[in-house]
Amino acid sequence: MEESWKNTAPYFVVTVPVNGETTETLPLRISTWDEEITVDFDYCHTHFERWSPEPEDSRHQSAMLYVRELLAEHIAAASWWQGDQFRIASQWEPGTPLEPEFKVAYTRVRVRSWRGTLDSDT
Repeated sequence: MEESWKNTAPYFVVTVPVNGETTETLPLRISTWDEEITVDFDYCHTHFERWSPEPEDSRHQSAMLYVRELLAEHIAAASWWQGDQFRIASQWEPGTPLEPEFKVAYTRVRVRSWRGTLDSDT
């Protein structure tokens, strides 16, 4: 599908509904606006310069590797909230501390994974 934003040239967008039974998780969305690739999942989004990996790339350089890790539930989307107000989000790798990248006040943490296996609200 194509979209445009603020009178820019159309860009490519793919939206994939969430797998599993969770209806409150936002979908996986991949877009190519502004000559970069953006991958959104739940409240977290990440920017990449390329889709296809180059030798030595990790999920931090290639959108395709990032999406594979997300679908395999090797990473999840974490978001920090102050009451009903969204504060910050980032990717989270199970087994690592569930802490925001920046110091923010929050009262709860929301974790969402592709199949829902890692989902939590604390």
